[in-house]
Amino acid sequence: MLKQHRDPEEEIRTAVPGNVKILVLDIVVFELERLARKASASTHAFASASLDFLAKRRIPVIEHKPGPTDVDVALIAFALTEKTPTGIATVDRGLRSAVASQDVPVIYPRTRRGLVAERFHF
Repeated sequence: MLKQHRDPEEEIRTAVPGNVKILVLDIVVFELERLARKASASTHAFASASLDFLAKRRIPVIEHKPGPTDVDVALIAFALTEKTPTGIATVDRGLRSAVASQDVPVIYPRTRRGLVAERFHF
């Protein structure tokens, strides 16, 4: 989305009904930092841009639940164990499939414009 000069925060607030709190797990930040250091040039650029976006917008970073060290598993565990309804925003089709089997709300970008928000029935 950043590559297309789209504002993920604005689009999430438009796509999801009600009051939305956007946050990111520390394990996601760690993965972005790793990609920014060790990935190919294009992946490095997107990871760095994502980290800059999170910092500029002051998106809160919270600690993931003890246990899983896999980013996808940690995201699902967090969403399933939160008291308030929690969705996951992702571009990863594999994660979307895993989330669907758990009936966790998911947000993902359309190819051109806008987001799809599924299972947001709070």
